[in-house]
Amino acid sequence: MGIVIRQSIVTTIISYAGVAIGYVNLLYLYPMILAPEQIGTLRTLQDAALLFAPFAQFGVAQSIQRYFPQFGSDQRQSGAFISLMLAASLAGFVLFAVVFMLFRSNIAAYFETNASDFLSYLTLTLWLTLILVITAVMESYSRALLKTVMPALLRDLVVRTLLGGFVLLYFMGYLTFDQFILSTLGAYLICLIVLLLYLGQAGDLRLTWQLPKLDPSLRKEMLRYSLFGFAGTAGMIIIGKIDSLMVAGMIGLSANAVYTTAFYMATVIEIPRRALSQVAMPLIARAFERNDMAEIGNLYQKTALNQFIIGLLLLLGVAANLNNLFALMPNGAIYAGGLVVVVVVGGGKLADMFFGPSSEIIVLSRYYAFNIVLLLMLAAMTIVLNTVLIPIYGITGAAWSAAISLVLFNAIKFVFVWLKLGLQPFSAAFIKVFLIGAVTWGASYALPPLGGVLIDMVVRSAMMTMVFGGLVLLLRVSPDVNQLVARAWQRLRG
Repeated sequence: MGIVIRQSIVTTIISYAGVAIGYVNLLYLYPMILAPEQIGTLRTLQDAALLFAPFAQFGVAQSIQRYFPQFGSDQRQSGAFISLMLAASLAGFVLFAVVFMLFRSNIAAYFETNASDFLSYLTLTLWLTLILVITAVMESYSRALLKTVMPALLRDLVVRTLLGGFVLLYFMGYLTFDQFILSTLGAYLICLIVLLLYLGQAGDLRLTWQLPKLDPSLRKEMLRYSLFGFAGTAGMIIIGKIDSLMVAGMIGLSANAVYTTAFYMATVIEIPRRALSQVAMPLIARAFERNDMAEIGNLYQKTALNQFIIGLLLLLGVAANLNNLFALMPNGAIYAGGLVVVVVVGGGKLADMFFGPSSEIIVLSRYYAFNIVLLLMLAAMTIVLNTVLIPIYGITGAAWSAAISLVLFNAIKFVFVWLKLGLQPFSAAFIKVFLIGAVTWGASYALPPLGGVLIDMVVRSAMMTMVFGGLVLLLRVSPDVNQLVARAWQRLRG
């Protein structure tokens, strides 16, 4: 667990620095500079590309995580392996692009009534999808090498910094809005190029035309796994991104600006999950290679508990400061309509962390097909729920749809892993965390509003962190957390 903790700390710090920049962009710069319709157009473009990318790469990125341990011991074989994966992803994109062009008129028809401004950027969406496909393959390869810091740095920090700079250039008149949208592609492309140079300079990117000679049974297994991985990732992305596109298509770009802004405010809660899971996944894969179920169970329990601790603290902090956050935003009265969205989506994200890395365990086990079927079922349910709830409750309906899908998805996965593998992540420590959370929320509720938004936010957040963190350390809820704090204290003293 040591490597998991060390790298997850670095990636979490990078992620939160990226979140800080993202908050400045989305909660200050964008509302100040861009009209809601323009923000909605930008977010719809990004979310559409994120939705299309898994359909274009056909599960290649997931196959890298699973099969790289079989090729990683030899540099020549690892170079041939990643060359094969890259070629497969590009072939998948070409096929997707053909299908996209065939159904372009149908896609355009969905947005024509309420989001017609987005139609001018459909072709750019396809190009951004290509960039994201190659980036996903390279990030997965980097994670398989246990190099998680650089992908996190580029994805969470650099791209958001570039986007913030580009919107300022638009504000100063150096870019038109069309050029600003085009620069979005440039930001992602720059990050991809830097990642390729990083891997190449480290000697890890040895592309070759001589693809590996795979045993027929292994080739069949890899193809089957990739197809299942494609279906599973597509289902997960549908659950996470289809709401944005459906809000844009059914209500309008302005509503999507409010919804995606509120949704982003809630995503701060899940950053530790992404950081821990990205580092834990290759370790789980290697444990499966050794058939070390005890190690998998140990990773399962520690990751779930640590995710839940930080996730609950963040949800409480965000919920307690929502009025402050909207008060600080330019045109905050417009975006305050998403307050309930933040809480509901945040609850769904916390549930995802509460159940731990069950998806990673299922995907890397021989039962990976179950995860795929479940994802596709829940993706279909999400679309149905959005279709029913958005016309009635607007963006709040989309939030409830996302939260319900996440809770059901994780509950079913938990039961499956328990029954099939005999693993479950829970202990008495989770009850302690719940009680600590209740005490922390009570302390925040008892604290009266202070004079000034920034003062209230800083004091309230500091008080909640001290109460929550102090009780976690005092009650020794997580040995990992206590050990981390002890080491940090020793280094400070040293």
